[in-house]
Amino acid sequence: MKNMANDRFEKNLPHYLQYVGLKIVCFPVRLLPYQTAVWLGKHLVGATRFVMGKRFARVKHDIARAFPDKTPAQVHQIAVESWRNMGVIFAEFIQLSSLSISEFKKHCCIEGEEKLRQAEGTTGGIIHIGHFTNWEAFGLAASAYGFDKAVLAQRVDNPYVDKEINRLRNVFSGRTLYSNHEDKPFFACMRWLKKKKMLGILFDQNTVSGEMWFSFLGRTAAFAPITALLAIKMQIPVFPVNVTREKNGFLRCRVYDPVTPPTDYSLENVRKFTKQLIGYYEMWMRENPSSWLWAHNRWKREEEGNRYLAAHPEERL
Repeated sequence: MKNMANDRFEKNLPHYLQYVGLKIVCFPVRLLPYQTAVWLGKHLVGATRFVMGKRFARVKHDIARAFPDKTPAQVHQIAVESWRNMGVIFAEFIQLSSLSISEFKKHCCIEGEEKLRQAEGTTGGIIHIGHFTNWEAFGLAASAYGFDKAVLAQRVDNPYVDKEINRLRNVFSGRTLYSNHEDKPFFACMRWLKKKKMLGILFDQNTVSGEMWFSFLGRTAAFAPITALLAIKMQIPVFPVNVTREKNGFLRCRVYDPVTPPTDYSLENVRKFTKQLIGYYEMWMRENPSSWLWAHNRWKREEEGNRYLAAHPEERL
């Protein structure tokens, strides 16, 4: 019987036409000077907020609720800069993935790479990163700096586009594990980490299954516990990583000190450790709210989560 769950990942004509359109757009972006491409990406994608009014309004609503001390003008500016950042990410990703490693390092660096070096080959480790500034740049940087890394990501519905994204994402080296398509992704991650390598996980997007509920900037959101589960089960450190962009456009990937998981496995420890890791996201958002991907509907399941926690108050942290 045909697996209906995977129908959206099948190849078809609309998917192929989308892929061709992506290639057409990427071609001139790759040919332009780096700063010109970034400037165009920023302003062209930023302008799409005028034709995506409902989503942009929802972005401003979410920002206002997360930061009630901000004025309407400040909320609007944060939303605009976050929207523009999507265009910058796109242009940077296309440009950076086409450079040599030596040229790449002129635009992006890893600060604190020695922390990852100490873990690679001994304990291995999980890179705790979110959708801040340009998370794809860190994936490229990790490979450019010689780390044999994998990332846990959501598969793009369009198989042609997905293949192209992963080609660029792993242009220097690396591989991608799928959280929404891999056969038992938890065990795929375990197999990778048992090799004492690095695994990058982003879990600041809305979770559709296997969730735990937490307060995130004052509102209930679903989070996948996979980072905490892997770290506790395998007793490996977690390395928070935040990417910032300097005024000249240089990308700096800062590796924080490793976070040691609890020694005993229990659902309570999984919840507490997940909450601890969420704290890094909240800290980074407060430091630079426009750097986060607000266009994603992070609180899509807020009401469902509130009902669950009302029925299970013992799980509220």
